[in-house]
Amino acid sequence: MNGMNIVKRWGNISPDYLTDKKELLRKFRSTHKYRQVTINNTDWKYISGGRGKESLLLLTGGTGIFEVMAFLFAPLEDEYRIICPSYSTVETIGMLVDGIVGILESEGVHKTNILGQSFGGILAQAIVHKYPDRVDKLILSHTTATSPPVDEAIMLKKKKSIEMFKVFYLLPSWLFRFLMVRLLRIKISKISRMSLMDAEEREFWHTYFLEMVSHMTKKELSSIDKCMIDFAENYKFTRNDLADWPGKILILESDKDTAFHPSEQDAVKKLYPKAQVHRFKGSGHLSLIINPEESISIVRNFLSGKRKNDSRNRKVK
Repeated sequence: MNGMNIVKRWGNISPDYLTDKKELLRKFRSTHKYRQVTINNTDWKYISGGRGKESLLLLTGGTGIFEVMAFLFAPLEDEYRIICPSYSTVETIGMLVDGIVGILESEGVHKTNILGQSFGGILAQAIVHKYPDRVDKLILSHTTATSPPVDEAIMLKKKKSIEMFKVFYLLPSWLFRFLMVRLLRIKISKISRMSLMDAEEREFWHTYFLEMVSHMTKKELSSIDKCMIDFAENYKFTRNDLADWPGKILILESDKDTAFHPSEQDAVKKLYPKAQVHRFKGSGHLSLIINPEESISIVRNFLSGKRKNDSRNRKVK
């Protein structure tokens, strides 16, 4: 696909980068068409592109807007075959896992590298724990786990939120959709304000996410929340689960990440003590968006086996 050459302009964005990004997005969409496959009577959409021998599965966050991940990491399509699925309207992590594995099978991919952002990182963990032989390298970006040492007060707060969402599902569709879009608007605004984005870049991404979310149905908006509830209530991982797995893990995190409490971030590092860790500074929960060049460089080096001599890259014991 010739879209990769266009997206490589990330390194030379003009002062009027807002216009540039809109044009890059338009051209990306024109060169990356959705594919569709039916798995267990459920329709799945995804983007597939690239020419590399190895594959890279990109799993997006809790908004379910998967296009942005493929858009940001399109420069890697010269080196990897990139697959980026949408999240179909299912209600359990297991259904998501089986659907995504089904996409890989339909593409003839048995083993892949995975990069999961936020909720995508939760989903990536579920995949590697259920199908370890299908995963080579794993990148967990700005995510969490349900294992200790998550603070008990934080867990209690999460459980209360879960109960609130269960009540939300009983509301009429129009009211549910109104409240969910409003909550997402507040959350997106809070996350972007805590980052190092300037006003124009914040405007671009804020508009992009809200435009995509505003077209989602009640079923689509509630689906990911139900899967998050399923994860919190039914999934517990331990250090020993992947003791015999030969793959490697990279954890990406940031200071000022308002999406997850520090104890939730620490839980991931405690769960995977041999993982490499890279900590971004000042980019909050949106490091992949705010620092695309740095993110791509880190991912490329990790997947290729290279490792920068950087004090922020460390193993947690």
